[in-house]
Amino acid sequence: MQTIIHAWQTPGSFEALATLPLQEIPHDWYGNDVEPPLQYAMAADEDNLWFLASRQSGATIHPDAEPGNFQPELWKYDVAEFFIGSTEMPAYWEFNLCLNGAWWACGFQNARQEDTSLPAPEGIETQGRLTDHEWQCMARIPLRALQGIDLRRCKIAVTSILNTPDQIFLTTADNLEGEPDFHRPADWAMPILVPTA
Repeated sequence: MQTIIHAWQTPGSFEALATLPLQEIPHDWYGNDVEPPLQYAMAADEDNLWFLASRQSGATIHPDAEPGNFQPELWKYDVAEFFIGSTEMPAYWEFNLCLNGAWWACGFQNARQEDTSLPAPEGIETQGRLTDHEWQCMARIPLRALQGIDLRRCKIAVTSILNTPDQIFLTTADNLEGEPDFHRPADWAMPILVPTA
């Protein structure tokens, strides 16, 4: 499934991000219906990539996750994610966003091969709202921090892990063979860039 990136002509904002039409991931890795579905949106302005994910459901998040802070191992609990890589190289970035606004990011040289020469992105700004019945999280990532990424020549998979401790795995990637594995850059799709006022 291709992800739409709304290409803003003016600087973006969380307020504008929250008004964008949402895409859905209605099935898990094994094709089971996910109700309610995961909803998400992506946008970009001249300087930033923007990401929103939401669901009309409660969630279980990492116990050490603090809003706005860098936190490893968010994937052990409910989390929204995206993977973005160049169409011309095997390198890619993984970005994890906790539902309360904590985050983690890592650059990879190849599938699951961490690039230790790349520091964690700087200038990340997040927001998160989590209640017993719904959640919404958003992030602004400076494009300069995503070294090697050109939105005109990239591929993306939006993913999520939900329903902890009985985790389910969701992705926009079309190839769902074998066990859940989000680190398959060959299966990600080029986004659709849609000019947006």
